[in-house]
Amino acid sequence: MPVVDPIFYPTLSAHTFVLSVDSCFKTDLPAETITVFTHKQFSIMHFNQKNLFPLSIALAFATLTAFTACRKNAEEIIEVLTNDEAAEIVETAVSSRSAGLTMPVIDASQIVTAYLNSCNTPGDTTLNKSNSGNVASYNYVFNMDWLVTCNNLSIPQSAQVNIVGNGNFNTQRWTGNDVTAGSLNFTGLNLQSTEYTVNGTYSLEGDVTGALRRVSPTLNCVTELELVNLKVNKSTLKITGGNGTATVIATAGNGETKTLNATLVFNGDGTVTVTVNGHVHTF
Repeated sequence: MPVVDPIFYPTLSAHTFVLSVDSCFKTDLPAETITVFTHKQFSIMHFNQKNLFPLSIALAFATLTAFTACRKNAEEIIEVLTNDEAAEIVETAVSSRSAGLTMPVIDASQIVTAYLNSCNTPGDTTLNKSNSGNVASYNYVFNMDWLVTCNNLSIPQSAQVNIVGNGNFNTQRWTGNDVTAGSLNFTGLNLQSTEYTVNGTYSLEGDVTGALRRVSPTLNCVTELELVNLKVNKSTLKITGGNGTATVIATAGNGETKTLNATLVFNGDGTVTVTVNGHVHTF
């Protein structure tokens, strides 16, 4: 058998062909060295140019595949906002635990009740809301103005409440800070009605950070909510029914944007069901 020249390639030994790549898959392991071919496995090969040509192609293909896999995995994580993440972001925008929409809706309901006899007289106030808890915390300021519209007999017909707010929240899975704006119309003001019916819009814009997002954990989010016949019990100030829609527009740090739409159902037991592309989330 011919003697093998031990220096047949400037970067590889005569005993082992290696390809070094960073560990770019979902692991915390350091960079690894992948053994491709060994001298023992190919002891019968003649290390000449004819043998090296297909081997060089194999090495180039393996390198390209490794780098392509790294790039694809990172981009997918950055640009994709999953259905369950969108549902959770909607939860933070709606739930009173994070000073979401339902909190100013209940406050506005109390204001309408208190000013029913102030026909056609505008009013305004500022509410400071804060809570420190183990499950969730928040610190918000809401500025509200309102107008109760009455007929010629001074009987209340409807009320309009506008909301502008800002603050921050912290839950187990998401933290964020945002500015909010809402326009709510109340009907069912007559004494015979036991519930207010609320229609309107509410939006939140700011940054949210996901505790479980490993790549690009912070997103800039615009969450737009629309309420359709939301029911608020006048005595208990509990939300007892209604529907709505939500749109989440999320932008990652690299500029990639994802928009997901959801439907809302306000259940009679006080929970809310969010559905995003078939993914159902109740809170």
